[in-house]
Amino acid sequence: MSRIAFPYELEWDEGWTVDSIRRVHAGKGMWVAPSVEWLPYPYPPLYTYASAWVAKIVGVGFFAPRAVSLASAAGCLLLTFGIVRRETGSLLSGIAAAGFLAGTYPLAGSWFDVARVDTLFLFFALAAIRAVRLEPTVRALVVAGGMMGLAYLSKQTALLPFACLSLFCLSELPGVRRIIVPLVGGAIVFGTTLVLSLVTDGWYFYYTVTVPSLHGLGQEHMLVDFWTEDLGLTMVPAALLGLLYLVRRFRDRSAEFVLYATLSVGMVGAAWTSRLHGGGWLNVLQPAHAVLAVLFGLGLGEIEKWRDRHAWKARPLYLVPLVQLLLLPYPPSRHLPTPEDVRNGDAFVEFLRGVEGEVYTPMHGFLPTLAGKEAFVHDDYLLTVLRTGDAEVVGPLLTQFRDAFTSQRFAAVVIDYEDYRFMDLLRQHYRYAGDLPGSFRPRTGPPRAPQKLYLRKRPSR
Repeated sequence: MSRIAFPYELEWDEGWTVDSIRRVHAGKGMWVAPSVEWLPYPYPPLYTYASAWVAKIVGVGFFAPRAVSLASAAGCLLLTFGIVRRETGSLLSGIAAAGFLAGTYPLAGSWFDVARVDTLFLFFALAAIRAVRLEPTVRALVVAGGMMGLAYLSKQTALLPFACLSLFCLSELPGVRRIIVPLVGGAIVFGTTLVLSLVTDGWYFYYTVTVPSLHGLGQEHMLVDFWTEDLGLTMVPAALLGLLYLVRRFRDRSAEFVLYATLSVGMVGAAWTSRLHGGGWLNVLQPAHAVLAVLFGLGLGEIEKWRDRHAWKARPLYLVPLVQLLLLPYPPSRHLPTPEDVRNGDAFVEFLRGVEGEVYTPMHGFLPTLAGKEAFVHDDYLLTVLRTGDAEVVGPLLTQFRDAFTSQRFAAVVIDYEDYRFMDLLRQHYRYAGDLPGSFRPRTGPPRAPQKLYLRKRPSR
């Protein structure tokens, strides 16, 4: 069946996105003190509120946020085509660049259409680049700054590309136009952060600034593996074509060299630094893939220009983009949910519905809601707060969890893996009741299944 209509999680964090939408519709605050019941994900609000608006039309569920992501992905392909077509004047180069980006779908965790913030951020970042290159008028630069501000309001990863685009404007544009992008984008970033922090008693700043800044690294092996495995040989032809373009523009001393050299640093750097953080998965590669797609198209455009002057000499160079595109095809079927996935999801929700009392599924949001149960905090976002080591916040939060397990607040707990952070408490107050049969597995992300069932122990007499 189609991914957008699949009634269960494609990826283990999707349910928490839907829980966030439900909270918006209920008129409850997103950024409040963390508790067993609620803890927001550490991103700015734009994706959640855009999805909540769509959900008013199509209903609360996975469809609305996936529709936002899918529309954003389509926009990314169009923008990639538009940027390359504008720079090269070549329809073929524009189509090839968009095709390259589409081909990176499995390399970034098949993320274009999942209910997560990444693709919306990428759409606005590419829209800002397109606006700057369309024609650097005051109006276009205001739009570009606004797009970068919206990119940040989707995901903080936008800060590095924003800084690089601002550097280009400051160094290459004349007069007052050089400050428009950093001024407009900066006003949106700092203005929204200030206002939302004030109205939430500082919790917005805590979740979107303090928590990410205290993540630390956690995946130091990505200092090298990012280049050798994440990008690896698959991206070498695109990198070579991009290098060809940049060398040609450097010789011309053109503004295009400054723009795409700095953006390469910003977009690839954003992916690299995100991959170094604990929990950074393949989805964070999207900005690197996007700039490589643009460079791929620009390099192909250089080959076409050379072909016009030296037809027979240019022909062998077409092997480079051909090899690149041959490295990207993938079988779509392995990304599509099956009828069995639907049956497994139905069976899981039906089991939860049959439990008398509340059920906690730490690694999966919204699924208990489908069974008529109360939602509790997602373990992935709980970890983001625990990693900060902030005693004033973490201490009371851990006490709440200790009390919840000690008092056997939940009738049942269903976990994915045995190294759950509260495993000792769980074993003290709950008994293992076996694995749930036929438990479904999300199609992307960590290959985990909500399968291990724990039930309340009878109180001792």
